[in-house]
Amino acid sequence: MSGRPGRAPEAVATAMAAATGADVLRLEGVVAGYGGRTVLQGVDLCVAEGEVVGLIGPNGAGKSTLVAVASKVLPVSAGQVWVDGVPLARLGRRALARRLAVVPQSAPLPEGFLAVEVVRMGRTPYLDPWRGPRSVDEAEVERAMRTTGVLALADRPVESLSGGERQRVVLARALAQRPGVLLLDEPTSHLDLRYQAEVLHAARTAAAEGVGVLLVVHDLNLAARACDRVVLLTDGRVVAEGPADRVLVADRLARVYRTEVDVFATPGGPVVVPRV
Repeated sequence: MSGRPGRAPEAVATAMAAATGADVLRLEGVVAGYGGRTVLQGVDLCVAEGEVVGLIGPNGAGKSTLVAVASKVLPVSAGQVWVDGVPLARLGRRALARRLAVVPQSAPLPEGFLAVEVVRMGRTPYLDPWRGPRSVDEAEVERAMRTTGVLALADRPVESLSGGERQRVVLARALAQRPGVLLLDEPTSHLDLRYQAEVLHAARTAAAEGVGVLLVVHDLNLAARACDRVVLLTDGRVVAEGPADRVLVADRLARVYRTEVDVFATPGGPVVVPRV
């Protein structure tokens, strides 16, 4: 990883250390945007097997654009993306779906389906079109629903589920894919504390099973507690990355978010409080 101007020294050191592990997702020098407008401006980022990386930054920083690039929804103008060591450009949709799963900010669920049927859709990349689900597919569906705490909702119509329950069903569908990389784009938005905790617990459980998790999150305090490492993005560039207590520094956050904050050290990690 190159040390571009504006990146903190600890960012480069952390990136180089991570590069020695088994990276399941890597972006190098990625430039991308929409309609002639550049959003990502030479982004380097990696996620290792079994690691939860928090992607933080203000609105408009490029976080969702990065997720779109990593999931092959948006092409790159320059740079390279690798998923599980394979260039993203070489992966077809089916092959990519066996390696990478995405939980978007707001995932509409098809009405008229039971929760278990929605989760079963996550096995589509593995199914023979001429045969039904195999026993291994059903086992993966059950495992994913158990991990996300929605097994008891299996026979509930999705339209009867609460927002938090729906989000966990979407997460279960992603886990049923058995991905090596899990992209979570603000999965805790609009959820109460209990469901936030359950979604993040499921993400940590997936990481414990070897999945590399990229977690886009607005809540800096959740990022500090749930993530092994955080990456701070602003104006389409990485300005800092590393452990939360080295990235969530008051003067840096004040510059990036354009508001004064206080950062308090606690046994569970830094706590960020905006000055009102």
